Amino acid sequence: MTTKFSLEVSEFFCSESKDCLSSGCPVVESLAGSLFRMARYRLSDRLKTVLLAAAEVLRFHEMTVTALADEVSRRTGIPYSTVKWNLRSLVQLGLVAGGDNSRRGLKASLTAAGRMLADYLLSQESEP
Repeated sequence: MTTKFSLEVSEFFCSESKDCLSSGCPVVESLAGSLFRMARYRLSDRLKTVLLAAAEVLRFHEMTVTALADEVSRRTGIPYSTVKWNLRSLVQLGLVAGGDNSRRGLKASLTAAGRMLADYLLSQESEP
């Protein structure tokens, strides 16, 4: 390991705590904030709309991804097939979990990252 490499690595670890995944870690909070800001500007408006609608639906209902696509389509007016494609993208991004062709019938849910991003996007809607 070169000195330069060890310095680069140390920038990503919190010197205040051995458990950098704990809440309140400044490094994790900074990284999460950067990722959420990037997602806010890089994700399409349609993808963000589907994520937020899915978060709202899943807050009160348990359903499969197919049923979720149907409900999000009805609530948003986005065509069902478009919602399905966007949900598939959210699954690939690790923001939504649920069944697929090999695991049919599993309930859809937002992952921890999906919930955090949805909360962040909702908080940004109220800001100018």
